[in-house]
Amino acid sequence: MTSEPGGNLSRRRLLRLTGAGLGVLAASGVLAACAPPPAKESGDGATGSGAGARGADVPIDSLTLALPSSLSTLDVGRESGVLNYLVAVLAQESLLSVDPSGKLGPGLASSWKQPDARTYVYTLRRGVTFTDGTPFTADDVVASIDAIRDPKNGSALGYAYAGVESVKSTGDHEVTIRLKAPDAMFAWTTTAGGLLVSSRAFLTRNKGRIGTAKTLLLGTGPYRITEFAADDHVLLERNDAWWGEKPAVRKLKLSFVPDAGTRLVAMKSGAVDGALGLASDEARGWESDARVTYTGDRSVVSLAFDTAKAPFDDLHVRRAIAHAADREGMVKGILHGKAEVADALPSREMWGDLMPASEVSSGYDAIPALSFDLDAARAELDKSSAKDGFTAELHYPNSGPQLGKAALALAASLKEIGITLNVKEITLEQWVAELGSGKQPLQFLWYFPVTGDPAELADPYLNAAATATDIAHYDNSTVNTALDTAKSATDKDVRARELMKAVQTAGADLPYLPLWWARTASAFSKEFVLLDQGPFAFIGPWATRIRKSA
Repeated sequence: MTSEPGGNLSRRRLLRLTGAGLGVLAASGVLAACAPPPAKESGDGATGSGAGARGADVPIDSLTLALPSSLSTLDVGRESGVLNYLVAVLAQESLLSVDPSGKLGPGLASSWKQPDARTYVYTLRRGVTFTDGTPFTADDVVASIDAIRDPKNGSALGYAYAGVESVKSTGDHEVTIRLKAPDAMFAWTTTAGGLLVSSRAFLTRNKGRIGTAKTLLLGTGPYRITEFAADDHVLLERNDAWWGEKPAVRKLKLSFVPDAGTRLVAMKSGAVDGALGLASDEARGWESDARVTYTGDRSVVSLAFDTAKAPFDDLHVRRAIAHAADREGMVKGILHGKAEVADALPSREMWGDLMPASEVSSGYDAIPALSFDLDAARAELDKSSAKDGFTAELHYPNSGPQLGKAALALAASLKEIGITLNVKEITLEQWVAELGSGKQPLQFLWYFPVTGDPAELADPYLNAAATATDIAHYDNSTVNTALDTAKSATDKDVRARELMKAVQTAGADLPYLPLWWARTASAFSKEFVLLDQGPFAFIGPWATRIRKSA
């Protein structure tokens, strides 16, 4: 969006917290799926990493899928929510991609290199065209990044390029980006969460109108958008000139159906062929009529304490609330076991190849475990500055009923120790406006990562320097130093060690109480199947992996 909803917290990061129950893009951070195998040689000898395990040998003339919320624009620079990306990544591509497991791969760049800590050089695919028939060039990449960086455009993605010194076309098929200082996370910026490429001519001609029903989007992706009706649907058609393997689905309709009951009725009647972003309790009702898949999406639901405001500036108060939170009960009762109790903001899987899984586990085991124990909760409250109890308020968005149920369960437990927690459902827009505004000292953090890197969560939410996103107003010099060292580190082991130090130290201070790492549910009629449903299955051209069932 051109403006932020409240405080300094960017709307892109805010909407990545919500997802209307859809843990996909999470794009954010950042998005794009694995580069699919090219249908023919690209001319530069490059090949993509296979997105589809089977060929698109059985055509699907049309497919209709239900989404849990509507869109006001297709332009992720204006509205950077999960669903905006879900649509945009089918039409537009970025320099690099993220495969369903969360690893970086080629995209519009067939390869890339980093000759020094501040320089990234991308070699572009040859023979790629936009869906209007014009050739894709290095100048289009420069224009797309410049449009994001231009403060006059008010792009929600602008912050991601604050550390960029220059972006230049250094060859017919080469782009070089120079940073002001080393940034170990920057490679992820050139995936879809930080960059979706359009042509210079289109950007210039349609400035201020991109993503509307009249202008739509222009990209190089496997689909072109043919119609957009805000609050109702998006229509897409296959781009037969795409450089990758031809998708099986020729026409795709994405219908916005916010009501859960209406979605299920539409499925049973055959009005839709499936749905994305189903809540776990809703998904259970689909299992008899559809193929339902639950995938760990690395998203996290956490309480965020404003450590600069009483009574949450008192560690004993925070610990009391932690002991009163029956997180295992929430996972089992509210989420029907389709989640995992969280130890920290970044899930264990987010560490990828940065640190061995065994070391991640031992590192997380060192974080103080505050189990559900009301006697321990009372003891902590007695040690606090609020030993006589207090009243607080916790809001949750109407798009996240599971958050509301968790809040009510917590309120019931807190009542037992003398704390009154008033729970209130508000609209998604109201909830987004409150985040980062400083008005609510107790909030939910609901975040969908789009990179396979723990710094995506650690850096913005634990580093005091990240004033635009640190909704807990947390400031610990050890954590700050560790995160700053990790950001500039060129040695992977050093970076991993410093990130873990930050996560462990913050875990003991409890500025956030992680509740669970969630799973995303998607449902398809038994006639269809979506291949490669990894944690980042919907980050990138996901519709290219839909096939007829065997």
